[in-house]
Amino acid sequence: MQTNTPTIRTYAYKYGIIISIITISFSLMLHFMDLTYSGSNVPQIVNLVVSAGCIIIAIVSFRSANSNKLNVRQAVKLGIATAVISGIIAVFYTLLFANVIEPDFVERLGNEVTAKQMAERFPQMTSDQIQQQVDMQAKFFWVTYPFLLIFSCIYGLVVGWVTGLFTRRS
Repeated sequence: MQTNTPTIRTYAYKYGIIISIITISFSLMLHFMDLTYSGSNVPQIVNLVVSAGCIIIAIVSFRSANSNKLNVRQAVKLGIATAVISGIIAVFYTLLFANVIEPDFVERLGNEVTAKQMAERFPQMTSDQIQQQVDMQAKFFWVTYPFLLIFSCIYGLVVGWVTGLFTRRS
């Protein structure tokens, strides 16, 4: 008799794509409601909660399909792999969003969000100094893409490790 053992790859792809679909839908909803430049931290918090929830569900589903066996190493691998898949899709979506859907995204982000936040936090700064900072942010916006991937990996590692500690079974 042959048993089908589940693969981490299958669950990582499945749940990484689910994370991406949810977060991209949420981003597009904010865009269509003209809330992209609100400066709120709520979208980031929602994305982190969705990601953590999907990674946890992926690990628990993998454990269920694996005869209720799971070790921390498998949980960490699945957490990182799921986060990497969703991170890669997020990078491509951000490239698409910043260059096609909203071509002036970087400029508007700097002028409508960063400039306001800097003026509130540092009232002693002149408008020229704030504009220099906004221009510097626009110049180095490309750093967002690798940072997004690195943060996804670290986040997947942490969520996978913590989930693995609580759900491990021999």
